[in-house]
Amino acid sequence: MEGNISFININKSFSGKRVLDSFNHQFELNKVHVILGKSGMGKSVLLKSLMGLIEIDDGEILINNKNLRSIKEDDKFNISYVFQFSALLNSLSVIENITLYLDEKNIGSKEERLIKANKILKDLGLEDSSEKIPSDLSGGMRKRAAIARSLMIEPQILLYDEPTAELDQINTKIISDIILDLKNEKKITQLVVTHDVAFAKSIADTLSILDDGKITLTTNKEGIEGLDHPLVNPLK
Repeated sequence: MEGNISFININKSFSGKRVLDSFNHQFELNKVHVILGKSGMGKSVLLKSLMGLIEIDDGEILINNKNLRSIKEDDKFNISYVFQFSALLNSLSVIENITLYLDEKNIGSKEERLIKANKILKDLGLEDSSEKIPSDLSGGMRKRAAIARSLMIEPQILLYDEPTAELDQINTKIISDIILDLKNEKKITQLVVTHDVAFAKSIADTLSILDDGKITLTTNKEGIEGLDHPLVNPLK
């Protein structure tokens, strides 16, 4: 899968407040792209507009030059979203959470769905937690379970909203390793919104600063360490 995710003149306002303001940017496919920005600058809105959870006011979102608004169902790209607080259902076990979408859509047989889910859980170190409910898991395990759920549709594009929020350094390292493995082994394009600069540096092929509804700066992996910006080097 080659090409770009292109945001062209995207505008989005809530109650008269412009959150994305003539937003233009391209994200190359098969890379890990990290977006840094202060709260309220539109980071989550950007991800949710790509996922289709938020309707943009105007502009175009293209993947490989195909407009997301006009793509036929059979041609749609598989896009998954990992929510900041995991959004797992405590009324269901971990395995039921992970198979829920495929169960509701009746995709494959029940046995096939369980085999697939159990393999993903094993890959993410959760093979012993399949029958637990999410509230019995640690924060890091819940985050991994949310990633496992997102992988069930074999996404081409995976979006993360603050994937290391409230995690310690050990669990943050586990999440960073998962993201890098998905890029290298599955060739999944990943867009990551985070406030964690050290985490961002560990995973990013590109790092972008989102400020006042626009990308104000983007650098590649080689330029991240020397980047002089208050969000990246707050003590300078």
